[in-house]
Amino acid sequence: MAKEPEKKPRFYKLIAQAYRNTAPHDKALLPLMLVTGLGILALGVGIGLLIGGPAAIIYSSLFGLMFSTLAALFVLTKRFERTAFKQMDAVVGGSVAVAQSIRSGWQFADSPEAVDNKGRAVVFRGVGKPGVVLLAEGGAPARKLVNDTTRRLNKLLPGVPVRAIYVGNGEGQVPLTKLVREIKRGKKVLSRREREAVASRLQAMGGARLPVPKGVDPMRARPDRKALKGR
Repeated sequence: MAKEPEKKPRFYKLIAQAYRNTAPHDKALLPLMLVTGLGILALGVGIGLLIGGPAAIIYSSLFGLMFSTLAALFVLTKRFERTAFKQMDAVVGGSVAVAQSIRSGWQFADSPEAVDNKGRAVVFRGVGKPGVVLLAEGGAPARKLVNDTTRRLNKLLPGVPVRAIYVGNGEGQVPLTKLVREIKRGKKVLSRREREAVASRLQAMGGARLPVPKGVDPMRARPDRKALKGR
């Protein structure tokens, strides 16, 4: 018997889930949503009163209600992302969880590419249009891992650019909130077929194969933006 396709949750359930996950960790969430939504609604009603006439008041109020709802949902989405990133900051493997949220053009392995003996640093590997990117967690101890991994990949994949991104909140590091943008930076070097070939070769080579908790994926867990907008 064929398995029925899994039904997508309705948008209002996604909104409720996002609020339940965020509100206990963000006491300012509800006040910000109310102030933003009611402020825009009041602006719409005020414009209608200034124009004058029943039609103007009705239409401006409706538009004010629509935009106030969208604004409140926008606040919820941003605060939800912020809370999720905070929770992932201290989780080993948080960088690859964020990286795997990139929908197309990139492949990131679940297993780390390299881990130091004391477990203070870990490096994950991804393949995309600009080449190979290494996500390094652990600050200074990760630099030796990155250097060793870069030399090994340059021998294995001659001509394929290898770039390292040090993930964290210190100087010279990229925070999780800006990681996706940093990963996508760079010129297109590899075609789709070349990316698949590189990824297959690296997969055959294998990595450290150490199980690492990935934490919460904010991009997969958050409400769908189009659904929130009612599209």
